[in-house]
Amino acid sequence: MKVPAGICLTDLVIAMVMILILSVITYPSYQSYLRVSHRSDAHIGLLKLAGMQEQFFLHAQQYTTLNNLHLVSGADSYLTEQGFYRITASVTPSSYLLTATAIGSQASDTECQTLTLAQDGSRDSTSHERCW
Repeated sequence: MKVPAGICLTDLVIAMVMILILSVITYPSYQSYLRVSHRSDAHIGLLKLAGMQEQFFLHAQQYTTLNNLHLVSGADSYLTEQGFYRITASVTPSSYLLTATAIGSQASDTECQTLTLAQDGSRDSTSHERCW
């Protein structure tokens, strides 16, 4: 008896179905991983602005707006480096509160829609410790 060489259509269909099942299972997990990893964009942006605020405070003995830091990318807000968060600042001469809000594809991250950082180093977020 002769053994057939190669693969048949049935083998291809079975392989495609297996790939489809694996991708359906893994895709949501991958999306979740991306949302969590994109949070670092907010962390970096908040810490960068906090450092700039502290540097300004050393020279002027008061905190300032994002306009005066020359970081505004529209409506007194700062767009993070990768563009997943928009940071706004609530500033008084003796304090500031930086708020990063998820935008674009990151807006689907319902656990961490907003992250905040204050001049005293206190951090908060939509679901508290999970985001920081």
